[in-house]
Amino acid sequence: MVRAPYGMIYRSISIPLLMLLPLFLFLAGCTTTSSTSPVDYSETFIGRGALLSGYALWGPEADDLPEPEDHVLALTPEIKSFTERHIPLKNAEIVKVRALANSIVSEDGLNMAYNRTATLSADEAFRKAEANCLGFSYLTVLMARERGLKAAFQEVDIPPLWASDEEKLIYATGHVNVRVQSRSGRDFTLDIDQVNIDPGYPTRIMSDAEAEAHYYSNKGAAFLDRGDMKNAFRYMVKAIRLSPETSSFWSNLGVFYRKNKLLDHAEMAYHAALKYDQSNHSALSNLAILYDIKGDDEEAEYFAAKARDYQEQNPYYHYFKAQSAFDSGDYNSAVASLTKIVGKKTQDPRFNDLLAESYRMLGNRKKADAVLAMDK
Repeated sequence: MVRAPYGMIYRSISIPLLMLLPLFLFLAGCTTTSSTSPVDYSETFIGRGALLSGYALWGPEADDLPEPEDHVLALTPEIKSFTERHIPLKNAEIVKVRALANSIVSEDGLNMAYNRTATLSADEAFRKAEANCLGFSYLTVLMARERGLKAAFQEVDIPPLWASDEEKLIYATGHVNVRVQSRSGRDFTLDIDQVNIDPGYPTRIMSDAEAEAHYYSNKGAAFLDRGDMKNAFRYMVKAIRLSPETSSFWSNLGVFYRKNKLLDHAEMAYHAALKYDQSNHSALSNLAILYDIKGDDEEAEYFAAKARDYQEQNPYYHYFKAQSAFDSGDYNSAVASLTKIVGKKTQDPRFNDLLAESYRMLGNRKKADAVLAMDK
């Protein structure tokens, strides 16, 4: 059986894509996985219109729920005036880019503070002078375009980070910053989170609509955490309407329906998520939980196994297990986890460092030195 009290929620924050994961799913024993799903991924029973209507919870009153409009990318007169004062219009592109960066982060400008939990519109980020990567990017793109620069939102595929949180795991992957493309062919990257700037991380340009959708998804998740179901629904649906092919938004909607005891609706939302990303770990794990609740053991085991397989293939999961073992003084277990990933194609210097330190704690300096020599 696959039982857990939590669903997973996927939220854009400053590293921004956050999911709350049930711990047991990753620590369960091995299960054989069949090559085909025992259930159909297509939305057979409840269509998307029903999922996005709200009728299942509020009936005809759902028609009166207004779609939120927080003007996430609004260029206000105050932002426009500030931009004109701080960024020269007729200078070279490199001068404009430097002036743009200084105007936001320097003491002579906004002196913006980094707040990883602050999901803000461009105007809110401007007025409060704080933001996570999303708010910073909204404001930066607006100001850059106002001065004639070709700016776009850029998603960065940073390595996942793991941290224990009571009975959950927090898994974050992805990051948003700003790319400015110059006429000379040179690109500039502007980022409020200096930790995640690395030229080796894969990137892709994100549309304005998708970037804006992450704001509404974050807000929806926050409302859900507080138990404000109507606003959670409004904001989650807005995110989907802005970017309907973003898998994580459908998975979040599934968590919403699961919390509201509408299991069939949750099931269809999770399958919609898998339509756009069959490796969406949040959707896979939540389906395992859902089918266990419904008593469908075969389907629960199938999706639990899929989630475990995905997890076992992720080197950062093994790194998390090794770090947890090391912190508790279980150095042999740390070594066992790390030897599964050190020397593989996906390599992070932290893997070698922790393995070497684990060997040192076991009194095996020769192996520790050999591991560190691999980096040279």
